[in-house]
Amino acid sequence: MTTVTASEFQKNFGAFKEAAQREPVKITSNGRESVVLISASSYAEYEHFKKQKYAFGGETTEKFKKLLAERMDKHKHVLEGLAK
Repeated sequence: MTTVTASEFQKNFGAFKEAAQREPVKITSNGRESVVLISASSYAEYEHFKKQKYAFGGETTEKFKKLLAERMDKHKHVLEGLAK
């Protein structure tokens, strides 16, 4: 995952917008994480996942666990980057 300061992000918005198509871009402000820029397709997938969670009525069913595991495997590199 790319990490940049807010001022660097402002100066090079176009480059970081393109980078976000490949991987999340973490933007820091005053040395702290502030925002993460992700692609529209990643955001759509996140929204879809969020809606599915509520479609299960808030219950942690086996189907939900399976879907969660599949998504986590698919985005393992992104999740590991966020965990650092």
